[in-house]
Amino acid sequence: MGRKALKGIAADVAASFISHNNDADGYWAIGKLHEHAREHSTAKVLIDLSGQLSGTLSEFASIAAKYGSMVETQTAAKGLRVRSSQIEIEFDLPKTRQCSADETGFICAVTIVDDRGQAWIHKAPGCSHPHDPKRERRSSRVQGEAAGR
Repeated sequence: MGRKALKGIAADVAASFISHNNDADGYWAIGKLHEHAREHSTAKVLIDLSGQLSGTLSEFASIAAKYGSMVETQTAAKGLRVRSSQIEIEFDLPKTRQCSADETGFICAVTIVDDRGQAWIHKAPGCSHPHDPKRERRSSRVQGEAAGR
């Protein structure tokens, strides 16, 4: 299988990552990351999928592990080796037509570096607003997990 498959894997990871099914503590992960970026006065958040997260991002360790595992599984299935993988989200970009009044644009870039050092990148745009527990409902999946403990 050619290394070009890494571009497709990056696209799969990006699509899953920006999905509303990607939870962080029962809330949309992108909204939580947007909130995190604003709290730390930055527009960009970088998640190293090897699990090496800075202290301020430690609450997102399970997300990094999940997507790191996804990259590892998909690349291994295709017989490909990678040096590194990361997800970078840039928030507060200009609105697109798809954005509602309270949302701004974002770009999610997934980068996979192959064993030869070539970077394979896929960028996925979207719209988000920072997490606000007053207007969002927590996923019942997380509440069910907590009840089972």
